[in-house]
Amino acid sequence: MYSSYIFRSDEYLSTTTPDAASNWTDVIGSDVGDEGQTSSSSKHAFFLVFVIFQLIGLVGSILMLLTVCISKTVKRRWSWINFVFTWIVSCTSYSLLVGGPMNWQPDYPLCLTQAALVYTVPTLTATASLALVIQVLISVRAFAAPNPTGEAATNDRRNALLHRLYTLLMVSLPYVAGAGMFAVSLVIGLKDRETVTREPGGFYCNMLNPIPGKLSAVIVAVIMLICLCLSITISIILGRNWRAFSSDAHAPLATVLRVLCFSAFSVVAVVLGLLFFFTPRGKHGPGLQITLAIIPVAAVLVFGSQTDLVRSWKAGVQSCFHFVQESFEMLFHLTALSEREQGRIEAEHRESRLGGRRMRGRRPRCGPHCIGHTCNHSHSSQSSMISLDTALA
Repeated sequence: MYSSYIFRSDEYLSTTTPDAASNWTDVIGSDVGDEGQTSSSSKHAFFLVFVIFQLIGLVGSILMLLTVCISKTVKRRWSWINFVFTWIVSCTSYSLLVGGPMNWQPDYPLCLTQAALVYTVPTLTATASLALVIQVLISVRAFAAPNPTGEAATNDRRNALLHRLYTLLMVSLPYVAGAGMFAVSLVIGLKDRETVTREPGGFYCNMLNPIPGKLSAVIVAVIMLICLCLSITISIILGRNWRAFSSDAHAPLATVLRVLCFSAFSVVAVVLGLLFFFTPRGKHGPGLQITLAIIPVAAVLVFGSQTDLVRSWKAGVQSCFHFVQESFEMLFHLTALSEREQGRIEAEHRESRLGGRRMRGRRPRCGPHCIGHTCNHSHSSQSSMISLDTALA
């Protein structure tokens, strides 16, 4: 179900002979040694598809988690939130080498970190899946049971604290199990630096030591078997109370059906776990890695297509569209106002310049309308001078 990538049988890396290389075949059955450049191109194509699936799972999981955290209309239990977060960690772990070529050998710290995470995240996601299935089973049984009254209701209220402790346990269990697996892988990688490597043409770093891969495969296979048994129990309860679930709007029918749908991958996980555990690595083609990379994409499609999430995303897209539209309209309006204001200022400046030129260009002239005034002024001046001279005489 969620075991995706743990099943890394590491025998291939310890056998680097041409015979081991010739045993490695891709999904179309072409040997690496026989196909040469064509096989290299196909591996690059598989690697690209692998990365795309991981990034789709990463972006989709982040989007779902942010929607639940931000939206006031989308509510989820902690087990669901925990489940989505573990897939974010998983997809991030497998995307640490994104951007580099397939023949790139990263530095030891980066390679060791990814190798330890590669063996850790399957246990992390599988345990988170188990917690989610257990939570769904409890919800289904509580809905199918008769409503508590009297003393039973009192006992339920008294058990509220135990329920909170149980929720805390279910949330923390994946990280406790993951921390243990990470510690084992990290110790092995630190004690033997040579065991940490990226195989030629490999999609990510891992270890030559087979212990982390086989241990992770066993843990995930056991957890997935438990999830499968619990899913069967949920299906039986759901079948017996189908009318009640289908007729009640408050019944968690949609979530239950989605969990059951995704639980079908538990069968695939168990089969792949056995395959990785008992078959040599040389028999594993890139198509198998692609199959495992589809699981986070399936998680996003199954749990990200719920009605409330889709409505929230639709409302968010519409709000963003209206915001962008209003922003462009406001910007256009401000630009038009700015252009009109600039034109008005330029017109006023032009008029002031023209007015200044007119004032500077005026000269006093004696035209026909002012000849009499000018002459009278001159005659009066001459008369004054004659009168002055006569008086002096």
